[in-house]
Amino acid sequence: MKKIYLETLGCSKNQVDSEKILFLLNKNNYDITEVPEDADFIIINTCCFIRSAKEEAIETIFELIEYKKKGKCEKIVVMGCLAQYYSKVLLEEIPEIDLVFGIGNISLIIDALNNEKKIVIPGYEKDELTERNLISYPGSAFLKISEGCSNYCSYCIIPHVRGPFRSRDIYSIIEEVNFLKKNNIKEIIIISQDTARYGVDLYNKYMLAELIKQIEIVIDRDDWIRLLYMHPDHLDENMLVKLRDSDKLIPYFDIPFQSGSDKMLKLMNRKNTKEHYLDLINKIRSIFKNPVLRTTFITGFPGETEDDFKETLDFIKRAEFDWVGGFTYSNENNTAASKLKGHIKEPVKLKRLSKLLDITRGITTGRLERFVGSRQKVLIEERVENENLYIGRFWGQAPEVDGLTVVESNKTETGNFIEVDIKKLNGIDFYAKEV
Repeated sequence: MKKIYLETLGCSKNQVDSEKILFLLNKNNYDITEVPEDADFIIINTCCFIRSAKEEAIETIFELIEYKKKGKCEKIVVMGCLAQYYSKVLLEEIPEIDLVFGIGNISLIIDALNNEKKIVIPGYEKDELTERNLISYPGSAFLKISEGCSNYCSYCIIPHVRGPFRSRDIYSIIEEVNFLKKNNIKEIIIISQDTARYGVDLYNKYMLAELIKQIEIVIDRDDWIRLLYMHPDHLDENMLVKLRDSDKLIPYFDIPFQSGSDKMLKLMNRKNTKEHYLDLINKIRSIFKNPVLRTTFITGFPGETEDDFKETLDFIKRAEFDWVGGFTYSNENNTAASKLKGHIKEPVKLKRLSKLLDITRGITTGRLERFVGSRQKVLIEERVENENLYIGRFWGQAPEVDGLTVVESNKTETGNFIEVDIKKLNGIDFYAKEV
């Protein structure tokens, strides 16, 4: 029995692919190891969204190649976005790689491992695999409802890598939810490149609310449904009203606005203006009770002036987001933005990012204060060793990107919900006691 080590880089969508691959490997009599030096095959599932992701992927490949040089490892396999987009370059520049596997039908990975081909780039068929070896924290799991993207934001390489937007069949999604419930999952985190767009390609209409209704039938009464990655140009009042009717959808909205300057938004190939987006935010807050909003911004986009940047800061102050992430513009080949004039120097991008995050931290702290003194349901993810303390998240905290809730409890179990009283805020984390 061959032993395989799989390293996953990048986003939660990559994580889902890795979980399905791990299941396929087990099913086909491969043994999974968490120790790379014990592996016969090493697989690296890569990202190439921005330059830093590519650099991390290359560094990881070179680190893991060392195990092949020591003699035990037979094959180095590079898969995922970097493999899809830079397949020939990878093999030319890093001859120790034995297989480059793209991001298409991942069920073909088993055949690819067993033949002598150096490059396998499957087509963009939709993967309808529904069983996985979960590697997320106990109690929660990501549910990918589509592949690819058709927005063609001018800075983004994803449509060129992962292909056009392709919704999964609703019956396949529900089958996967059934599998997750058998594994004691209590929080279903719906993800895609463009969650709000679900169904348009299959049913010629937005079907996200209808999908959530079907998921609600399958899951338990107290479970959470969380939505991530909602493109603002596909989210409107009609959809919001439909989503409000869900009993299990938590009012957490992850909407990447990327800029608060109309000029920048147009150059980014966004379809609406900052005032339209502010109106969308106001609609969310009027339709849902006490919602939590997360977003991201790009600093140093080509042509961004100090006035444009100030407009973004003003947009943030007016919107008062609960959680904000940010990154500097990364110049990616074959994107429309790479051909624009007025590229910004890296120190300026970084300075603007630092200022933006400084301002948003203060807003986040102020926004979170409203939860101090409240009673909340928390999903427990891990225990602090040798302490009566547990780490979890209340509904306003998404995994890996937001703050945490530290809970004082005499005894509880990971993967379960408990009721807590929020006692205080430490930075962006809550301290709470079990009721």
